[in-house]
Amino acid sequence: MQTPTSPLLTKRALKALRASESSYRRLFETAQDGILLLNVDTAQIEDVNPYLVNMLGYTHAEFLGKKLWEVGPFSDRFESKEMFAELKIKGYIRYEDLPLKTKAGERVQVEFVSNTYDCDGVQIIQCNIRDITKRKAAEVEIQRLTHLYTALSQCNKAIVHCTNEEELFLKICCAAVRFGRMKMAWIGLINAETLEVRPACSFGSGVEELGNVKISADIVSPFGHGPTGTAIRENRPVWSQDYMNDPLTVPWQESAARSGWAASASLPLCRNGLVIGVFSLYAGETNAFDEAACDLLVEMAIDVSFALSNFANETERKRAEQDLRIAAIAFETQEGILITDAYKVILRINKSFARQTGYCAEEAIGKTPALVKSGKQDAEFYRQMWDALTRDQYWNGEIWNRRKNGEVYLDWLTITAVTDVEGKITNYVASYSDLSQFKKNEATIHSLAFYDPLTSLPNRRLLVDRLQHTFAASARHSNHAALLFIDLDNFKILNDTKGHNIGDLLLIEVARRLLSCIREGDTVARLGGDEFIVILQELDEEPLEAAAQTEAICDKILSTISQPHLLVDYDYHCSASIGICLFCNQEVTVDELLKRADTAMYQAKSAGRNSLRFYDPAMQVVLEARTALENDLRRALSGNQFRVHYQMQVGHTGHIFGAEVLIRWLHPHRGLVSPMQFIPLAEETGLIQPIGQWVLETACAQLKLWETNALTCHLQLAINVSALQFHQPDFVDQVRRILHRHALNPNRIKLELTESLVLANIDDTIAKMHALRQYGVRFSMDDFGTGYSSLSYLTQLPIDQLKIDQSFVHNIGVKHGDSIIVQTIIGMANNLGMEVIAEGVETEEQRVFLEQHGCTLYQGYLFGRPVPVGEFEKKLRGTGAFTQGSAAPYFARA
Repeated sequence: MQTPTSPLLTKRALKALRASESSYRRLFETAQDGILLLNVDTAQIEDVNPYLVNMLGYTHAEFLGKKLWEVGPFSDRFESKEMFAELKIKGYIRYEDLPLKTKAGERVQVEFVSNTYDCDGVQIIQCNIRDITKRKAAEVEIQRLTHLYTALSQCNKAIVHCTNEEELFLKICCAAVRFGRMKMAWIGLINAETLEVRPACSFGSGVEELGNVKISADIVSPFGHGPTGTAIRENRPVWSQDYMNDPLTVPWQESAARSGWAASASLPLCRNGLVIGVFSLYAGETNAFDEAACDLLVEMAIDVSFALSNFANETERKRAEQDLRIAAIAFETQEGILITDAYKVILRINKSFARQTGYCAEEAIGKTPALVKSGKQDAEFYRQMWDALTRDQYWNGEIWNRRKNGEVYLDWLTITAVTDVEGKITNYVASYSDLSQFKKNEATIHSLAFYDPLTSLPNRRLLVDRLQHTFAASARHSNHAALLFIDLDNFKILNDTKGHNIGDLLLIEVARRLLSCIREGDTVARLGGDEFIVILQELDEEPLEAAAQTEAICDKILSTISQPHLLVDYDYHCSASIGICLFCNQEVTVDELLKRADTAMYQAKSAGRNSLRFYDPAMQVVLEARTALENDLRRALSGNQFRVHYQMQVGHTGHIFGAEVLIRWLHPHRGLVSPMQFIPLAEETGLIQPIGQWVLETACAQLKLWETNALTCHLQLAINVSALQFHQPDFVDQVRRILHRHALNPNRIKLELTESLVLANIDDTIAKMHALRQYGVRFSMDDFGTGYSSLSYLTQLPIDQLKIDQSFVHNIGVKHGDSIIVQTIIGMANNLGMEVIAEGVETEEQRVFLEQHGCTLYQGYLFGRPVPVGEFEKKLRGTGAFTQGSAAPYFARA
């Protein structure tokens, strides 16, 4: 018997329908993508929204009633009824990069997606058309800049390794073409007398044209007004973005046409500030040099100019050395001089040599320079020395010699070969400079300037320098560093009662112990008195983790210093107070940083000494709370404080086919601790491994219990696996042992992996997933769509299911883009033969949308919250999962 429909209900339904239609029309009219509606039966365009009209430049009337292939933008792509028939049959077509033309003839790149739906019995194809022209242009620009960055990198490598201009020029031109994707590159040098510019090196398409063109830097020459001549004459970069239509390039446009040059860049090259040539590059497309590209090419030219200056300076240095060799022949100088014949027999020595070595002329003449040989250098050293002399006719360097009295000392030795007009060596001239006192003075000065004389630790001056380096390193790597201000407790009492000598012994021992506590690259310094400074470098980027690392080192320092100190004849027990100031980049001055650490140190003293304090009080509170939580977490597993909750997973018919296993921490004092608090901490500390194994063990045990009930033996459990747990070498064996121990069918469990876990070590992931898949274990990719993984990996991995992240599900009907993403994931999963499940389903509207687009598995508060096993089983009974016969759809009961 049917119940008559109430007129009031009919009016409400009509009102709701009109409101829905009005809402859809507003969305249609205001959408930021083009939308085109096609009648499937007539192939006519039913409607287009304003965005598409504005995008393509056709009026609304020019679209309506036309076939898709009759409208200009689509006539090239959809040129026959057969193509429309394909669209009609498939119902869903996607073009990720479809070129269209506007009515004005402008080219636009669009993303074209179509879906078919029923509208009051009429089949409508909705075509969503998104303008991606700017995005594609940005991608091209990024690719171009990447090529130029690579070319710049190759340029810098060449600068480092090349030893002359010719070699450098060739590598620079090759780098610009091969890595920078230029058509051609050449370097021209200017003739200082004629001002003519001739190629010194070239590479690429059209290099043969350079032999036929004339280029000048002379302003009165008809060939001196182009980009190259202007760049040299005015010492500035010159860009021609449209070479074939640039009035300044007319004399060379025929050559450009033959070679495919569409744009050019001409950059002056300098040697020690003087323009000596030009670096010219040619691109195959117009407007190839935007601001970023110009900056990179200017930087490349500056680097090349720097190298040219270095080459010139090196040449000048060698010329100066030649002059010195000639001057060294002048005999009587302040340096020790000896002259030998071609056979290395000493012919003469000067007075300075006699004073340095203690040998008089009578004792030295007729001997060889081995007379002062110390024996500290091996035969290989002398072999290399004489090889250099033979090759270069010159050698210099430090050498250890021995005086007549046996004292070994350091000399700076310069040996020059003297040749006759035929180039034959006739003599060797050796110049000796005694470096002994110089080295001693240098070491003393350096030590006094930068080190504490008592402890040999860096002093304040060197500390400031080290801090500046730490600031720079922190800025480069975006990580934290820490400054520790350490003050010994009650040191004044020791000094006053036992004297400064005993106090100095303690300071020396404390310095030694501090050095034993720090890592390589860290610094320990002494400010004076009993105040020490420690710089900890390369801490974590995250401030909390950096604070934890710092605290661990400080705990070690406090423990080490508190051990007894043997001072002459008795043990002295000492403690310290430490103030800590974390920093990243150069946020404050060195003085302010020291002041903050000093303030924190006095807070530590006020707290009872033998303790540490951070400058930031909030950081101190957070760190203490984190430490307490970590200690509780370590006791939670052995204390049986963890619980497993189950959140049901439902099919489109309403049947509960399984659940996701979720861990909860029931702390005896804190109550229920959020997984958002303890899961990241468990991953940081490594506790996630035993916790994850416990969850897997508990879930399998529950599945085994459910096997005894014929109505629950079909249930499957989805179990989350962390990256640290999954990438353990024995993870596959762990899973197999647990399944074997419970005699459980592997198909009953489904391991949920995140995209980030999969990509962390893709080879290890593939191997382990295939090993477990062969065993029967199933896999679901959790949070799919939130990462940046390559979709190509999906075809390599034995994934059974994709899980749509709840962030997208929540925005269904709210954000059009997220709705499109959801549809895309569903379509991709279906095409790849995978299941797809949506998590976070909270409303009936979301479920209906998902079902309409092909997603038939759901999880979320619409069906039930995560609950303990007892409540879960009670819900199962309530929905009929424990009852014979088919159950009504769960969402019809919710």
